[in-house]
Amino acid sequence: MVRVFLGLVKGGIVGAAVGIAASRVGLGVGATAWLVYGVVGFLVGLVCGKPPWQQETLWTSMVKGVIGLAVCMGLFWVSRKVFGGMQAPAQLLAPLGLTDGQALVSVPALLGPLIGIVYGVFVEVDDGGKSAPTGKGQPKPAKQD
Repeated sequence: MVRVFLGLVKGGIVGAAVGIAASRVGLGVGATAWLVYGVVGFLVGLVCGKPPWQQETLWTSMVKGVIGLAVCMGLFWVSRKVFGGMQAPAQLLAPLGLTDGQALVSVPALLGPLIGIVYGVFVEVDDGGKSAPTGKGQPKPAKQD
């Protein structure tokens, strides 16, 4: 349960940071949206799970990041198909300085944290902790004669 919470927090913070930055700069619509959510996936892959300095190799974190890039781009594609016509609520757009009537998928400050949370929970649960050996199913040492 702690791993799920950590994935929620880490993925949400990374997704919100990248999403808000992309909204302020004006990215997140058209072809640049793919790049924004790819960056969200890459950074969530680096941050969630075991930290890079505790991995056996640096490549482990890089692979999580590259897979996150592809997964989060896929999640963006799915969200465009599912939520494509849904309008973002006006009360959520006002604090972000965005105009009313925008589609939900064209607001990275709202969609970035959601996509980051989904991938963050997955990575944190998959790579986050060491499973304690229970002693069951492990071979017994051979007797020495």
